[in-house]
Amino acid sequence: MIHSRPTFALNGFIMALALCVAACSGAPLRYESPERVGFTARAVTQEQGAFRVRAAVPGEAETERLFGLPLYEGGVQPVWLEVTNRDVHRARLVLSSIDPDYFPPYEVAYTHRRQVSGQDLPVLENYLFEQALPRQIGPGETVSGFVFTNASNGTKAFNVDIYSGSGVTDFEQFTFFVDVPGFVPDHAEIDFKSLYSEDNIKKLDINSLRTFLNTIPTRASNREGTKSGRPIQSFFIAEGKDVLRALLRAGWNETSYRRDEEYLADADYLFGRPPDAIFSKGRSKTTERLEIGLWLAPARVGEKLLWVVQFKHALGRRFAIGDRFLGVPLDPNSTQGRDFVLQDLWYAQSIDRWAWSQSGEIVSAQTPATDLHGNDWFSNDEYRAVIWIAGDPVALGNAEYVVWSRYPGNGGETP
Repeated sequence: MIHSRPTFALNGFIMALALCVAACSGAPLRYESPERVGFTARAVTQEQGAFRVRAAVPGEAETERLFGLPLYEGGVQPVWLEVTNRDVHRARLVLSSIDPDYFPPYEVAYTHRRQVSGQDLPVLENYLFEQALPRQIGPGETVSGFVFTNASNGTKAFNVDIYSGSGVTDFEQFTFFVDVPGFVPDHAEIDFKSLYSEDNIKKLDINSLRTFLNTIPTRASNREGTKSGRPIQSFFIAEGKDVLRALLRAGWNETSYRRDEEYLADADYLFGRPPDAIFSKGRSKTTERLEIGLWLAPARVGEKLLWVVQFKHALGRRFAIGDRFLGVPLDPNSTQGRDFVLQDLWYAQSIDRWAWSQSGEIVSAQTPATDLHGNDWFSNDEYRAVIWIAGDPVALGNAEYVVWSRYPGNGGETP
C-alpha cells in the first residue's frame, strides 16, 4: 500500500523545483536603442588623417537601459565608438588598443546568462553581437558600435588604434579621456580656484622654485598638526587636467571617498587640509594597493600649478578606506615609492622633464620614523623628485633631465 504522505512530499518537491527553475531562469530581456537612451549626445570627437572617431561611455543606469542587464555589476563597461574612414583603403580597428582584456559579445552574454530567461539567451547573444563595433571599415564607410571593456571608476581613458593601407606602419592612434556619469571623483568636489587668494600665491621661476621647495614640509601631519605622518617626496608641475590625463594614462584610477568625520580625523594633512585628490592603482582590477595623494600648493611655476605628492603602498591587502584606517601595513621604503612614481609616469610617456631637489630628509632604516597609524618608514636620501608633467605623450628618450642635484644612485640622467 502506498501512503499519501510521500505523495504530498513529492508534489511539494516538484513545485519547489519548478519555482526554483522559474526563479533561476531570469527576467524577460528588455533593452533600448542608443538613440533612445541619448548618451551619444556627450560623444567626444577627434580627427586625424583620414579618420574621424566619436567616443562616448554610457553610465551604469544608461547601460542597464541599453542592454537590459547590470553589466557594470559584472565588471563590464561598454564603450561606444563611431568611426569614419575617408581613406581609399580599407581600415582595421585594433580592439585590444581600447582594452587589452576586452570582452567579446558572446562572453558578455554567457557570464550574464542566469539573469535572463532561457528563451531570451539567444536573443541577448544576437543583440550583443549586432551592437558590437565592427573591426573592418571600408573606404568612405562609417561604422559604430560597442567595445565591452573592464569597468573602471571615473574618467575613462583609452586609445583607439586604426590601421590602413598596405604598409604595416600605416596607422593612426587616438587617445580619449571621456567623462562617465554617475561617478563624482574627489577632486571634482574641490573648488581649486578658491583655495588660495591671488595675493598668497607665490610666482616662481625655475630658480626660485628650488628655494621654495625647501619650505614645503618633508612630512604630512595629523589634523591638529601635532603628529607627523607619511613623507612628502615628490612634486608635480602642471595644470590640473594634464595631471589627470597623465595619471590616467599610467593606469591610475580616480577615487571617491566620503569626507566624513572618520576620514577627516585619520587623514594625512598638508596646508591645513587632507589631500585634494587621491588616485589608486593595483596589480589587478579588484586589488588596489597603491595610492597617490595630491595637494595644490600656493605657488605657480611660470604658468603651471605646483602639486605636492604623497605615495603609499599597501602590503598584501586591498587599499580600501576602511583598511587604511584599521591598520593596513604600508611599505616602509619611501625612497622606493618615490622612484616608482617617477618611473611609472616616465614609462607612460607623461614626463616632459624632471629634477632632483635636495629638500627632503634622511631617515635611517635602523631608526625609522612612524606615521599616524603606527607604520614605520625610512628614506635613504634627502632627494625629492620634481616632475614637469606632459599634457601630450612624450617619448621616453625625449624627457629632459634638469641638472640641479645629481642623484647619487645613477647620476640622475634617467628616471
